[in-house]
Amino acid sequence: MKDNCEIIKQENPSVIPLHSHNFDELVFILGGSAIHVVDDQEYPIIRGNVFVVTRNQKHGYIQTRNLKIINVIYKREFFKNLKTKYADLPGFNTLFVHEPFYRKNHQFKSKLHLNSQQLREITPFLNYMLQQSNKWIGTPAIKECIFEVIIINICKYFSEIKSPKPKTLLKVSEAINYIEQNFTKSISNEFLANLTDMPHSSFRYSFKKITGLSPINYLIKLRIEKAVEIMENDSNINVTNVAFGTGFDNCSYFTRQFKKIVGVSPITYLKDQRSLIK
Repeated sequence: MKDNCEIIKQENPSVIPLHSHNFDELVFILGGSAIHVVDDQEYPIIRGNVFVVTRNQKHGYIQTRNLKIINVIYKREFFKNLKTKYADLPGFNTLFVHEPFYRKNHQFKSKLHLNSQQLREITPFLNYMLQQSNKWIGTPAIKECIFEVIIINICKYFSEIKSPKPKTLLKVSEAINYIEQNFTKSISNEFLANLTDMPHSSFRYSFKKITGLSPINYLIKLRIEKAVEIMENDSNINVTNVAFGTGFDNCSYFTRQFKKIVGVSPITYLKDQRSLIK
């Protein structure tokens, strides 16, 4: 893949064998139907479905019927810039990060589905991107700009979705985003439920259904992951500073949670990191 993003169109393929690639792709189903096979799971897809396939994920399409598919493929490094730029755009993390990551948990029922009007709105941008010739030096920049316009529009569509399962993922995604950006703060289930405008019991159930963890356990796991990053970057730091720096207000509790998740105590982990430097 030469440019940061490219676009590929396929019409009525009999089958698309299982494969993987070193880039991510945003998939638009413009017509027909098929079974999408992802990591040994099978999901029916129809006209209007939009979803992301991440790098190195093995997938393919079987039982295709008049399938019309467009893939916008993009480099991971380019996506990092987009994520920084559009992370606060409602629906962005839901579509590009959380739906693919938690797909097995919600059985692909939280995917984006465009109605006929939305398809009519987005198709001209896809066609314009397809029409770009690689012969001109400015073509890559044009394709990148069109791709950003496409992203903004589909995020808007996701934020306006009415179907219960995608709407629930959108709300849980909002809570995940808040946790990831504020993990050092004190965060309660009640606060997150209020943030997402969901009943407390429904929020806790939906969060665990999607992520496999309760909101509090998700927060603890994230804090421990951040603690590991800190230790790997600075093996001379002390455990107390790591604990307080990642949102824990009790070193003993931090040590118990660290050992439970990582498998060794934070002191042992630091010693191991120091030994790697010598």
